[in-house]
Amino acid sequence: MDIVAQLPSPAVLLRVFYLGASALILVIQAVPALRARFLAYGSRATPPSSEAPGSTKSHTSAAPGSTEASTSLDQLLDCLASFQVPHGYFAHFYVVSVACSLFWGWQQSNVALATRPAWTAWLLMHIQGGRRLLESYFYTSKSSSRMWIGHYLLGLLFYLTINVAIWIEKPDYSWGRVPQCVRTTFSWRLDALPATILAFHGLQHTYHAYLHRLRTEHASYQMPDHPVFPNLICPHYTCEVIIYLLLSFLAAPAYKPVNWTLACATVFVAVNLGVTAAGTWDWYILRFGPEKMMGKSRMIPWIW
Repeated sequence: MDIVAQLPSPAVLLRVFYLGASALILVIQAVPALRARFLAYGSRATPPSSEAPGSTKSHTSAAPGSTEASTSLDQLLDCLASFQVPHGYFAHFYVVSVACSLFWGWQQSNVALATRPAWTAWLLMHIQGGRRLLESYFYTSKSSSRMWIGHYLLGLLFYLTINVAIWIEKPDYSWGRVPQCVRTTFSWRLDALPATILAFHGLQHTYHAYLHRLRTEHASYQMPDHPVFPNLICPHYTCEVIIYLLLSFLAAPAYKPVNWTLACATVFVAVNLGVTAAGTWDWYILRFGPEKMMGKSRMIPWIW
């Protein structure tokens, strides 16, 4: 029997990667000593009163139970946490995203088996990567903040694979050959989803631009209070999750309700950004006080 035939399909392997990475992030979030060292980055990496954001010292000093006489485990964790890269390396994620979009678009154009919804999802993903690349260039201020290298490598893996997830469940025929009854059933995907996804692109871009103005027009960090998102502290994360969720419906094969590989990727995005939003919430409370956070939510309006 062929051993290769017994291996899980590429789609299953991708789903396992996304869900496994999500579980790993949740485990790190649940353990204070790991959370303080490996998850916080940027302004969230230090107490609001610190003048040295992103320093390694602040990561280790924030870990509960750490003392000058660190245990061997503490020392090992501190050593692992010391492997960091500049926060500005976030731009690399979107360089990879754009490059992979172009590569897989070229590959699929040669095969010519993709459906119209899959091509539309590819275009919207390409727009997402290109927009975020431009925003990372124009809206990211220079700082000394850093992030853990594991976070960086996981982000690169995500953007290397996310464009594969669009195509990996496509049927082996073109959209034009799909029976008319099936096309009618799923026509709402092309009728409503692209415009909705573009709308959330616009909302996310608006908030990124707003945060940039907030940083550059004030001497100190200000509490965000965007008129469109008055009760959310991380609406740009909310938009990101919704974009990927809608893409998972748009890129679904003709006879399936959802692209399950992209749906698993959406879980990863939601967990990753949810953990970051929780850290942002805690940091805002320390900086601005709990009274300023009354009536606000992290990512889900009126719920969380």
